[in-house]
Amino acid sequence: MEKVNSFAKKRVLLAGAVVAAAALVGTRVLADDSTDIESFYTNNEVAVYDNASGNEPIITGIPSQPSVVGGHTYTGWSLLAQDSTSSGDGLGSLDLFVSQFTLTNITHNATSFAVGDAVNATGQWSPFHSEPEMAFSTVASLSNSITKVSSGNAVPYTPAFTVSTLNNPAISNNLAVAGFYEEVKNVTISGSTGSFQSTFPTFAQANTVSESYTITDNTGSMTMFDFVTSDSTAGLLGGTAVPTGPVNLFGFMTVFPSAGAPGGGLPEFNIMSFQAVPEPSTVMLVGGSLLGLWAIRRRRS
Repeated sequence: MEKVNSFAKKRVLLAGAVVAAAALVGTRVLADDSTDIESFYTNNEVAVYDNASGNEPIITGIPSQPSVVGGHTYTGWSLLAQDSTSSGDGLGSLDLFVSQFTLTNITHNATSFAVGDAVNATGQWSPFHSEPEMAFSTVASLSNSITKVSSGNAVPYTPAFTVSTLNNPAISNNLAVAGFYEEVKNVTISGSTGSFQSTFPTFAQANTVSESYTITDNTGSMTMFDFVTSDSTAGLLGGTAVPTGPVNLFGFMTVFPSAGAPGGGLPEFNIMSFQAVPEPSTVMLVGGSLLGLWAIRRRRS
């Protein structure tokens, strides 16, 4: 239960830590992209995230949102906001982590969010398990805010990685990987214990062991974590079948502290959803059908 307890403790004490750090926060209020925030800001320093170019970050994934799933109430938003790359200024992504209560008590113009929303935010740089994260405080002097600038924007590309690439703390901590909504292609899921080998746990069933799985592709194996204790997307998987065939996974990376792991951390892919990989025969059938249609069109022309 160490992971669940450490997560809960971190979340419960986060607001207090932000308030306590307020007196130590510098006066830096320049707008920045995620790369600058991750590279140059200290923990709990106030940051303004708007890509510093007029092209606001766009929400690419929502690991969690206020909702009731399987009888459990998820109370906050986790928004993966990726920098726009059209201007060439910045290439990165941050997790905007805010409870619904905090959101309604800071400057804001929206109480809900969707993929494709462009946003900017002022909050505290607060990385968690190597996930680049901004937290928010209701302390008036900090002037924290989240603004939805527009909706329905084109979503930036979803980067795809192999297991061997992600299974390295030095890579998973890299700005090109950390905080992104990303994909791992053509993996199989195994591991966990008891009934959770075949069925994802619900929030009520979760513990450290049952939430951990192994994913394997043709490059290697690594840990996948089903963050049902925190994320509503993982909660939605609760009670559903663990796929037995190859799948494409969608989610984000964290590096769980572990003194015994290389680099002092264990890379974990946090699953949000999955997509079955078509059987080779199905792919061949679809390809053959398209070729047939092309041949008929050629004859008719």
